[in-house]
Amino acid sequence: MVYVPNEWFFFNPYVKSNYKILKKIPSKTGVVFFKNNNTNPQNDFFLTIKPYIDWCRKKRIKFILPSSLYWANKYKAFGIFVDNRKKKLNFSINFKTIKKKYFIAAKVHNICEGLNSSEYDFIFISPVFKTSSFPQKKPLSRYFFLSLCLLMKKKKLFALGGVNKHNYKKLKNINIHGFGGISNFIYLGISNDI
Repeated sequence: MVYVPNEWFFFNPYVKSNYKILKKIPSKTGVVFFKNNNTNPQNDFFLTIKPYIDWCRKKRIKFILPSSLYWANKYKAFGIFVDNRKKKLNFSINFKTIKKKYFIAAKVHNICEGLNSSEYDFIFISPVFKTSSFPQKKPLSRYFFLSLCLLMKKKKLFALGGVNKHNYKKLKNINIHGFGGISNFIYLGISNDI
C-alpha cells in the first residue's frame, strides 16, 4: 500500500519565505505546488519550481503538481492537482488512464463540488477556519464541513484553510485523513537569520 502523507504544505514559489519552510519540513510531510494568480505563463511556473522539485526528490518528499500531465511525467510527481471549479485539465486523457500512474487531488468548497468529486483520490475541504493566507474567504460551518466529510467518506479527505495541529484536533473524525495549509508550517521558517 502506498503511503499518503497526512500533512501537506501548500507551497507558492513566488513567496520567498516559503523556501525556508520547505527546507525544514519533515520527509513525511507532502508538498502541493501552487500559484495564486495566472499572470505568469504555465511553463514559467514549472521551470521556477524545478529547484524545489529537486529538493523534494532528494529528501523523498511526495509532491503534487497543478494539472499538467507533461510536467507530472517530467518531474515524476506523486499526484496532479485539478481545479475542481473549472474541471479543466490541460490534457485530454481520461481520469482512469491518469489514475493508473498518479493520484488526483482537488479542493472542494461546497456540496455541489463534493457531489462532482468522484474522479478524485484526495480531496481538500476548504476553507475550514479563517486563514491569514486568504482572509476574504469565509470558513465553512461545522455542519457543512461534517456533511462534506460524510458525502465523500470513501475518499482521502484533508482539512484546508487555517488548520494547524492544535485546531485540527477539534475536527478529527473518522473520515479525515489529515490537513493541508501554509500557516501551520510558518514556524519552520522562523530563524535568527530572517
